[in-house]
Amino acid sequence: MQWPDAPSATGDPLVDRALSLLDGVAESPVPEHGELYAAVHDGLLEALNAEPGLPATPESIPRPEGDS
Repeated sequence: MQWPDAPSATGDPLVDRALSLLDGVAESPVPEHGELYAAVHDGLLEALNAEPGLPATPESIPRPEGDS
């Protein structure tokens, strides 16, 4: 099965950070996918709720492993 390419950068730091969580989904065990997709959902929801024009503060979005 061929996995889709990584999503292109959107230019929105909150959206890009949330979508970056999908980078390792193909290698992760299927039972972990629900938690991963929930984290992506929460990150995208945070991006939608962010105040337009204010700097992004992606503190509550989990970071992919190895990202500091």
